[in-house]
Amino acid sequence: MHIQPLFAIEARDELHRLMRAYPLATLFTVAGGAVDANLLPLEVIDRGPHGVLAGHVARSHSLWTSEARNGCDVTVVFQSPNAFISPRWYVNGQRSGRLAPSWNYIAVQVTGRLRFVEDAAWLRTHLEALTRSQEAGRDEPWSLADASPGFVDDALQRLVGFEIDILALSGKRFLSQQRTEADRRSLVEHLSREESLPARALAALIQP
Repeated sequence: MHIQPLFAIEARDELHRLMRAYPLATLFTVAGGAVDANLLPLEVIDRGPHGVLAGHVARSHSLWTSEARNGCDVTVVFQSPNAFISPRWYVNGQRSGRLAPSWNYIAVQVTGRLRFVEDAAWLRTHLEALTRSQEAGRDEPWSLADASPGFVDDALQRLVGFEIDILALSGKRFLSQQRTEADRRSLVEHLSREESLPARALAALIQP
């Protein structure tokens, strides 16, 4: 991922926080000379120098059935809400016409090594943790205990878990930091009025 210094996120804790905030990631593998991309919810585990990602797939999933098995290198991308930025929203530079559209977003890129975990106890713990993180803060949070034991046992048989040992971690915050404070305040105002839910969510990420 191309990252200019102004937009770089380097703190491990902040990178982990962003991955937890946007857990549905795109996992890229290469098998048989072809690139495979899959959207998967991933759990961030604070273990090792850079951390570990944990996930699961059905045993019929291509990640499990393809050549991309234990020990293969993978790339994972996490991404925040994003939105198009209109040049009309910039306060400064309107007279010169030296303005161009852009796109604002936050992204975290992981490179790591994949290994599968065929252990029902591990898988149950992972599913409980992933569910708990998403149900947190709700009035009546759902948990695995609310499902019938037989259903959960059947699901555990149909799924396989995996971990990704993170070897490198980088992040990019592209939120118009290069613009003036007046420009950023104008962006927040305009994005907040957009019909698009991602655009309005992005407005909350921009620091005037």
